[in-house]
Amino acid sequence: MELQFVWGWQPALYLFLGGMGAGAFVMAAVLYLKGKAKSSLVMSASMWAAAVSLMVGLLLLLMELITPVRGLLMWQSFSHFTSWMTYGAWGAFGAIVVFCASALLAMPPVDRWLTAHGTWYAAHGSAVRSTLAVIGMALGVFVAFYTGMLLMSAGSVPLWDTPLLPALFTVSAFDTGVALVEIVTVALAKKDAVSANAKRLMERSVVVLVLVEVLVMVAFFGTLLAPGASDAVAAAASASATELLSGQLAVWFWGLVAVAGLALPLVMAVRGLCAVEHPAEGADDASAAEAEAPSSRRSRFDAVTFVGAAGALVGGCALRFLILAAGVHADVVSETIFRMIN
Repeated sequence: MELQFVWGWQPALYLFLGGMGAGAFVMAAVLYLKGKAKSSLVMSASMWAAAVSLMVGLLLLLMELITPVRGLLMWQSFSHFTSWMTYGAWGAFGAIVVFCASALLAMPPVDRWLTAHGTWYAAHGSAVRSTLAVIGMALGVFVAFYTGMLLMSAGSVPLWDTPLLPALFTVSAFDTGVALVEIVTVALAKKDAVSANAKRLMERSVVVLVLVEVLVMVAFFGTLLAPGASDAVAAAASASATELLSGQLAVWFWGLVAVAGLALPLVMAVRGLCAVEHPAEGADDASAAEAEAPSSRRSRFDAVTFVGAAGALVGGCALRFLILAAGVHADVVSETIFRMIN
């Protein structure tokens, strides 16, 4: 089977960066709303990372247009609300605005300055940030879902033409989003360490999301490989799924997606939870446990978290590239002619 090369690397990276950015903001907003970090460097950096990821992804997608500059004039290029492309463009634009506003207000210097110089903000700043967080979460969920709908609405590609694809990309977006926040947390651990409760929440989220993603992926491939279907559409869908699971893309799928993107983050998340719940585990005795420095325990947790998060990002990116590569068109015309003749 020949691979699909009509959609190049730019859309694949957009699907990854857009979903990851959306998922990262959702995770950061959840941490904020749960009171784990009201206004911190980690929360601000995570929200900025989410906004930048989405912006870079959209620029990559615009590069696929015949006239990319015209795509920036959204009121002209995306004025017909009859397609998912228009919904997604405006949804992503709204998400970028809210993400940036939330990130700006979450910056400790900005928050302190506004609180000190603005009576209204001092009284209502928390409500404003909470409102932006909720709106941003809703937009983030939409953007994550849209990355899958963009492919599903392309038409004539059986591998993509299933509601399970948006479901898979949405769960993967949340998974990679948590991974991005974890990377930021590790990078800024010495300047602004998050609480043990925040770490615990992120690791538990990874465990749940990986398990859900595995279930959705099993359902996705199970539907595509369901026996009994004999038309051209079903044959193309089955061929694409087989290409990923046992064909020329199988090594990349099992190595990067299954192992690096799912198994590794799951194992590291469980180990991270053990490090948080039982920080002295592995010490020879009680005295050694008490003697262990908090910085040493933090470094151990950070190393485990970083490895798992890096694997999730590699797997999430590879998943988009492989799904795009395996998406071939069904030869409906040939089958129709064959049926007419016979």
